[in-house]
Amino acid sequence: MNLRHTVIIAAGILVFAGCKALEEMPLLDKQPVSSENLRTWNVTVKATKTDLDNKALDLDGSSLNSYWLSTDKVAVYKGGQKVGTLDVYPDAGEKPSRATLNGNITADLAVDDELSLLIPRESWDYGNQDGTLESVADDYDYATATVTVKNIEDDSVILSGAEFDKEQSVYRFGFKEGGSYIYLKDFIIRAANGLLVSSRAFNGSAWESTPGPVSVTPASDPADHLYYVSIRNESTEADTYRFLMTGSNDALYVSSKAIPADVLDGPGKFIGAKNTAASKPDFSPATGEINNAADIF
Repeated sequence: MNLRHTVIIAAGILVFAGCKALEEMPLLDKQPVSSENLRTWNVTVKATKTDLDNKALDLDGSSLNSYWLSTDKVAVYKGGQKVGTLDVYPDAGEKPSRATLNGNITADLAVDDELSLLIPRESWDYGNQDGTLESVADDYDYATATVTVKNIEDDSVILSGAEFDKEQSVYRFGFKEGGSYIYLKDFIIRAANGLLVSSRAFNGSAWESTPGPVSVTPASDPADHLYYVSIRNESTEADTYRFLMTGSNDALYVSSKAIPADVLDGPGKFIGAKNTAASKPDFSPATGEINNAADIF
């Protein structure tokens, strides 16, 4: 074999080897996505609820306590996607504050991954309440938690303990005219800072809040003259709540309540305001308009 043929063959071998090497090199701008762990896992997590943290609420003296129900459901999110729903198994006792959450989720999981837990649903509405504690517990008490994957064994996953954070506070309102309680057909609550939340939605990774007033239409006259309202206020400074109310006698009432900054430094509180003074608006004889409307609305 002459030198020319040897050079051509050697060059061909180098070209082939170079092409083979390029084929085996990963593309930096298009890494393959592994779906090896994208499967259904059985998930277990120990969960804790404190005051106002759960859907089931009861009044105990001047504090409001929460407890787990076996009918509760917990939605699970990872990376902006809903990946499953967990059932609730409350601890022993009449009103347990602890429970075990268990169920199947479908996701690509690894140790130290974070998951978001929501109760009871992804879209929350604070409007059109009826002023009862039962309604607050069933329909207007929302909570979230963040957990991490601690261990994976076969198809089972153990998560870190979940302590659910409250997303709103519960207020107990009672209104008096001249020292006597009044019954109400309806009332609207507005905040001077304009940061009351009328609804919230979870897009999988973040919350989006819609500001607006909170309306309450009692189903009946409460025996204790008190109304319970679930309120989320995103102000961190002192605020004033303003009320426009229709009495059971069809009279119009107005009221206001100063809310200190330490009440608004975070959600999840039970606030009593059962002796809030109310009065009929001051109408102008000439125009029929409310003289102090600016202070009310």
